[in-house]
Amino acid sequence: MSPPEFSEDVTVAGTRSVIKQPQSIGILTREDIKRNDGIFLDDTLNLTPGVRYESRTVSGGQRITIRGYGNSTNFNGTGYKAYLNGIPITDAEGTTILDDLDVSMLSGIEVIKGPASSLYGTGIGGVVRFSTLMPDTNGGMEVTQELTGGEDALFRSNTRFENGSDNAGFLANYGHQNSDGYRIHSSSNKDFVLMTGEYRASGKQSISYLASYNHSFEQLAGQLTEAQYEARENVAEPAYLANDGHVRIDSLRFGVAHRYQFSPYLSNVTSAFGTGYQLNQPFAVGLSDNLAINVGGRTEFNGRFDAGPVTVLPAVGTEIERTTSFRKSYGLTNGVVGGIRADLQVVTLQSNTFLQARALLPAEFSAVAGASLNFIYYSISDRLANSANPTHLDASGVKNFDPVITPRIALQKSFGPDLSLYAQVSRGYSPPTIANVVVPQTGEVNTDLKPESGTLFEVGSKGLLFGRRLAYEVALFDMRITDKLTSQAVTSPTGTVLYTITTNAGNQTNLGLEASLKYAFVRSAGAPLSLLQAFAGYAYSHFRYDDFKSDNNNNPQTINYDGKKVVGVPNHIYDAGIDIASGVGLYANTTLQVVGAMPLTFDNAHNAKGYWLLNAKAGYKVDLPARFTLDAFLGMKNITDETWYTLVFLNASYAGPPPNIYLPGWGRTLYGGINVSKAL
Repeated sequence: MSPPEFSEDVTVAGTRSVIKQPQSIGILTREDIKRNDGIFLDDTLNLTPGVRYESRTVSGGQRITIRGYGNSTNFNGTGYKAYLNGIPITDAEGTTILDDLDVSMLSGIEVIKGPASSLYGTGIGGVVRFSTLMPDTNGGMEVTQELTGGEDALFRSNTRFENGSDNAGFLANYGHQNSDGYRIHSSSNKDFVLMTGEYRASGKQSISYLASYNHSFEQLAGQLTEAQYEARENVAEPAYLANDGHVRIDSLRFGVAHRYQFSPYLSNVTSAFGTGYQLNQPFAVGLSDNLAINVGGRTEFNGRFDAGPVTVLPAVGTEIERTTSFRKSYGLTNGVVGGIRADLQVVTLQSNTFLQARALLPAEFSAVAGASLNFIYYSISDRLANSANPTHLDASGVKNFDPVITPRIALQKSFGPDLSLYAQVSRGYSPPTIANVVVPQTGEVNTDLKPESGTLFEVGSKGLLFGRRLAYEVALFDMRITDKLTSQAVTSPTGTVLYTITTNAGNQTNLGLEASLKYAFVRSAGAPLSLLQAFAGYAYSHFRYDDFKSDNNNNPQTINYDGKKVVGVPNHIYDAGIDIASGVGLYANTTLQVVGAMPLTFDNAHNAKGYWLLNAKAGYKVDLPARFTLDAFLGMKNITDETWYTLVFLNASYAGPPPNIYLPGWGRTLYGGINVSKAL
């Protein structure tokens, strides 16, 4: 189910650092995820330089941008691939929906920044790998009850049972989560059922699985104008209230993986998965009703061949996914459903076949070379093209993108086990998603879109210094993107964003620098002060448009934005934090995010102001008699009550009334919780 784990990992001061991997990889552990409330990812992923996690609602409509890539839609994710225990969250159409991801059950997150083409195929932005908690196969039986509550009627509970024996483990969890939201008409309600397990048939063979049911309901309040946002008005767009705007998703996931070690020199991991969801979304001017079913599998062979002073570690395999989606769109005014606008059945097939080899060379050099062959196919059936609609333009058809080879090469020089330098070149490919191709609000199909292509040049260094107390990573990159897919907002006469369309607007060049470090001043288990560590990160983004135009009409109205800053990307983002723990079980964490200003429109005439967020959490964790464990905590988010946003709609028109584009973030918010576990 999971692709092979990265080898030669090093754990230092609570951070898993992939020293031997010649590319930039952000690693978040279970401790990182729980550094704040452990329920939302905003305060977790956004502490990773180069990665931004934004959301449209309390816990829905999320998009992840990696090095500024992926903000071409106003909700959900594109341009990267996401996996949960090896099961694709990203469907074959290229869309990643995270509304039904149970953050509280994650054990770790791995973000590969930039194209990972030689193992994962498409996706210019990169790859995000989520891992859930898994049972300890030697841990015996344990029951856990977790409760978290806070302002805005926040409530989260997990009831978990796990059992581990010598060769098998099983974990089951039921989670419920709800919040009234921090603004009008923004309540959130979720239910999660998760089962994971592993069976080790022998030292050579194991089987693991994941099964889950997820329900998510997120109300939509619409966006605010800049004046409303800065005045912190608790208002909603009238059209969203009149239509009871919301996003309701029910989803299922199942995957099973078989691992086999044929010999010390050859192993295989083969997985199969099936997922599906039903989505219902009334919005300002319509109603979307979608159903999607995804099936697929992945197989990967890994080998080891020694040839004198050179060792070659090859990996070869393929991944295939098929999505069948049923997309209906209706008019909706004041909660009254109107005529059907679109009735599409879409079959999407995507595959990538990959080959990568890593060579361990003399003098502690290593080289990586590989490529994947990527294929994507769309078949669209327009069910409104029938005898009852004689004037309807039939949008049915087949769209085949030419197969694309995306290569990657990298070179690394190590200086012992704790220090390395690397350079890499990697090419990525992101075809238009169905959300780009189909405009559900109007029923139109955009058949002229071309795939985006991106080439990444990157150099960097990773290391552990001063007795492994200091962990650092620095990366300098240059990403060249062509045929950039960009959303353009369509607004009403009153400024409401009605919907967006996608166009190939041109090219852009992303130059950037990322740096992170963590230093453990004290690290002594059981001592009165057992841990005192500080961390900091920084991302600098010099992203510019290159022959980038407002449209492809090439008429007097077409505007060339060559040299302008890329929208939606702050030039500077900083983060920092301190972790403290004592031998008696007391602990405290603080985190700080500083986000700079960013342009909102292609002409750079409008900007979103910067902000900073300060969070803190303190708790007490102790082992009690009768094999009980207690963890109680209290925390506060946005301590300084800063005005900030969780997401901003980009490229809206300012020709008329001020557009509604801001999704405001929460103010000063208090939360607390208690977790109790009992070993049986």
